[in-house]
Amino acid sequence: MAPYLFILATDVLGHMLEDPRYDVEGLNLPRGGRLGDQTFADDTALYLKGDQANLDRAQGVLETFCLASGAKVNWNKSAAIWASRRERTWTWGQEVGL
Repeated sequence: MAPYLFILATDVLGHMLEDPRYDVEGLNLPRGGRLGDQTFADDTALYLKGDQANLDRAQGVLETFCLASGAKVNWNKSAAIWASRRERTWTWGQEVGL
């Protein structure tokens, strides 16, 4: 039963990330597609527009989800890949009251 409950919980996270109220922008793909998140087992990959405001909004969604579900992001096991020619001038993924 536990794996199914986990799937339901991560599905809620996916819906939160797509909810216009949170204004989290995923990556825009050619031909009008969009990629925001993928979940496999207990791993979640986020594909986000890389500006500080958007990343802060995504972190806010993660914080809300963690508070509601009891889950916790392990930032020590998390990785980010900066896929841009522009230099990244900020850090992301610091624990903030989780």
